[in-house]
Amino acid sequence: MNVQAIRILFLKDLYLSRRHLFAYFAAGIAAAGLTCVPNETMSFVGFILIMTAAIAAGIHMIGTLLLGESIDQTRMFVMSLPVSLLDYSISKISVVLTTYLIPWSAMLACAALGTAILPWANRGSLAVLPAIFGFLLASFTLQLLVAVVSDSIGWTISVMVAGNVGLNVFFMKFFALPEVIAVKDSDTLTWPPVVIQIILVELALVVAGVALAFYWQTRKRDLI
Repeated sequence: MNVQAIRILFLKDLYLSRRHLFAYFAAGIAAAGLTCVPNETMSFVGFILIMTAAIAAGIHMIGTLLLGESIDQTRMFVMSLPVSLLDYSISKISVVLTTYLIPWSAMLACAALGTAILPWANRGSLAVLPAIFGFLLASFTLQLLVAVVSDSIGWTISVMVAGNVGLNVFFMKFFALPEVIAVKDSDTLTWPPVVIQIILVELALVVAGVALAFYWQTRKRDLI
C-alpha cells in the first residue's frame, strides 16, 4: 500500500469537489438552523431541506467521484499511473465517505446544538436525531455499495429512490412508536431502549456496507 499515492489521490478528489462540498455544507447548516426556529412551519421546512440536502449530497458525490470516472475515462488515466488497485480503492471510497460525512456531521451537530441550547426546543428530541441521521447514513452507505458493485448509475439511482421510499416508511413507523412520541415532546432527555436498538442496527449496517464496498472494490480485476 502506497500511503503517499493514496493521500495524493484523496486530496485531488477533495479539491475537485470543494465547491459542491461547500454548497452542501452551507445548505445543510442553513437547513439545520431553520429546524430550530420557533415556528412549526419553518421548522418542518428546515427538516425537509435537511433530508433533501443529505440525499442530494450522497448521490452527487457518488456520481461525480466514483461513477463519473468510468464515463469520462478519468479512471483509465489514473490506473495508468504507478498506483495499485488497493491504493485507488482506499482513496476513492475514503473521499466519497468524507465528502458526505462533512455536511452530514455539520447538519447533525447544528441541529443537536440548537435543540440543546435554545429555550423553546424540546430537549427530549435530541434522542431521535441520531436515529434519523443514522438512517440517512445507512442509506448512503447502501448506495455506495451498489455503486461499487454494479458500477452503474441506473442501479445506484434505483437504490436511492428505494431509500427515499424507505425513509418515509421509517418516519411513519418510527414516530408512531409510543416511546418516541413521549421522548420527542419531552423537556427531559432520555434514551428509550428501542431508539438505542435502532441506532445500533444503523451503525452495524454502515460498518458492514463500508467493509463490503472496500472488499468488493479490491476484488475487482479490471476497473477500466
